[in-house]
Amino acid sequence: MAAGCYGLAMSVFGTTLSLFLADAVGAGPGLIGLYFTGCAVIGLAINLTVGGLSDRRIALAATALAGVAGALVFTGARDYALVFAAGAVLLGLNEACISQLFAYVKEFADATAREVTPSSSAVRSVFSVGWVIGPPVGLFLLAHAGFGRMYAGAAALLLVTAVLGRWFLPALPRPTPEEGTGGRHGSGMRQILAIVPRRSWLLLGKVTAGNVANQMYLIAVALYVTKDLGLPASLVGVMAGVCAALEIPLMIMVGRVADRLGKMRVVTAAVILAAVFFTLLPLADSTPALIALQLPNALWIAVISSSPMVQAQQEIPGGTSAVSALYSSTFPVAQLSAGALTDVAAAQAGYRSVFWIGAGPVRASRRPPAPPEGISVRRRLERSDVTIRFVSVVGGDTALLDAAAIHYRDLGVDPFHIVRHIESWEDPDFQRSLDVMARHGLAFAAVHQGPWDEDLNGYLIQAQMRRHPKD
Repeated sequence: MAAGCYGLAMSVFGTTLSLFLADAVGAGPGLIGLYFTGCAVIGLAINLTVGGLSDRRIALAATALAGVAGALVFTGARDYALVFAAGAVLLGLNEACISQLFAYVKEFADATAREVTPSSSAVRSVFSVGWVIGPPVGLFLLAHAGFGRMYAGAAALLLVTAVLGRWFLPALPRPTPEEGTGGRHGSGMRQILAIVPRRSWLLLGKVTAGNVANQMYLIAVALYVTKDLGLPASLVGVMAGVCAALEIPLMIMVGRVADRLGKMRVVTAAVILAAVFFTLLPLADSTPALIALQLPNALWIAVISSSPMVQAQQEIPGGTSAVSALYSSTFPVAQLSAGALTDVAAAQAGYRSVFWIGAGPVRASRRPPAPPEGISVRRRLERSDVTIRFVSVVGGDTALLDAAAIHYRDLGVDPFHIVRHIESWEDPDFQRSLDVMARHGLAFAAVHQGPWDEDLNGYLIQAQMRRHPKD
């Protein structure tokens, strides 16, 4: 329910902000692009900061309440500077709510021994329901009641989200040692950035490229439909509603097949489909064509908005909170790029050209990851649901770590789940072990800091095995 209320509110903002800036505030293409660019810069810092909150319910409530304040400012403010400040700070903080919601979903799935991908896809589907209802209703309110009452309704929805997130979601136990890196967010984030696997950087790059194109679409589509094509604003609401309605069954389907086909393959296919969509969009200048294109639009968004987050949480060590903050930081980075590109393109050649340029980032990110070297045991099992994984705990003696990585990779083992135990973060051998892992394009699945005992080895190994019970 919290996801649905949040989706309703954000769908109103997503489909009307450009119209609000152009019609109510009187901003031109340059100032509209500057608004989204400025919001992205501040939002990037906010996302990394919010990841440090230990209680997910407090984070959800705080980010949603920031959205309430921002929406209330929008009900009456018509000065560009005030709108810019409210959007950058308050709505920038509010945008971190969705990453905190998905982080809670993962922690809830782990605590209740449920599969993460279907759970995440189900919540994302509820969020998409908000986008089915929100844009048509929001634009109806805009046409009959104006921007003020429309944003007042969005504020009410975000208030409900905050109340549900803080007082109605069940409390979860604090992350276990294998899920975190000691609880210090600042140092934890630096450690994560140092040990993110190359494969995960490729994933984050694909997500960022897709979000650049999607943000350009969200910024420009309402103005393209109303200003360039001369079609009614209500069509924008219909397009968004149709896209979101198609996303819901597609999201559930993606959640079921992503693990079987491979999440990275599914993401790569979605990026290619996005390039096709943005290439065809500028050629569509009628209502039927614009609505028909929402099918490929829905399919690629269904993949890019659910599967990569789960994959990042599974592959990148450092705990759900910090990894979610790192992942969600790709959105303001994408918004920063999208705002600047939209600014230049729309000012020079109109809003139609924005979509041609939007196809560029997704085309550039289509290169698949290099396959592992050696004889692949995995290929022998690719028709089954079984994956061979290497799991081990490494302490202070890392002399055999380099040879072990080479040996098992030559045998065809690709997923490595190596847990590093350290007595102290100041251990000089810790950095050396990170360097060894980095040479092989690997990262520790978890870092456990604390005293050693004889039961810890089995406990840490079993914790990794529980995440993949079928392998």
